[in-house]
Amino acid sequence: MNKKLVALCMAIVLTFGVGIGAYAASDIRLFIHGKQVAADIQIINGSSYVPLRTVSEALGADVKWDEAKRTINIKRTKTYEVNTTIWSGSLLMKISNITLDTAYENNKTKNPINAIIFDVSIENTAYPALEWFPTKGSIRLNYDNIVEISNPISYSDDLDGSFSLQKVKKGKIVVPVNINLDDIKTIDFIIDGSTNGSTYNYVQATPIELR
Repeated sequence: MNKKLVALCMAIVLTFGVGIGAYAASDIRLFIHGKQVAADIQIINGSSYVPLRTVSEALGADVKWDEAKRTINIKRTKTYEVNTTIWSGSLLMKISNITLDTAYENNKTKNPINAIIFDVSIENTAYPALEWFPTKGSIRLNYDNIVEISNPISYSDDLDGSFSLQKVKKGKIVVPVNINLDDIKTIDFIIDGSTNGSTYNYVQATPIELR
């Protein structure tokens, strides 16, 4: 999560009521990144309090309340619509979305992870059968200032294996990363090619710019 967001959230108390010594501060205005945000600001014993959801969402974070666990979860996600195609022989991978998530979870994660998620569709367009293992690839971040991550993919959907003619597999390729997601501007998806047992199909990585 963005350090500024963490620091600000730590300084904010989520209030469900106003007790003794509290009153509305109608003359106080809240600005986040230079933009005024409408908020119910309270002064309690000399300290200013604003709703946690208001500030978190203004900083681009999502806030979820889990009634059963009595927990508040804050995380930042940003999804980019892309139209990227990767060919390996007759196998066509289409990447439709790339999501940067500071606390991604699925049935393969024990704890939330900082991750890049690729929404993909893979189809065999011609040959009877090919073997391909795209979730065992790697990525390279930021072409100008290279941060290379080798074989990081262990939380993805089952997209590997044999692809018969016109077989289509759809799912998510999940890449855990240990860097600030705000620093990611360009992604190269580097994948070993497919094979029919005798012929290997090379794949050329194409930079994907996140805008």
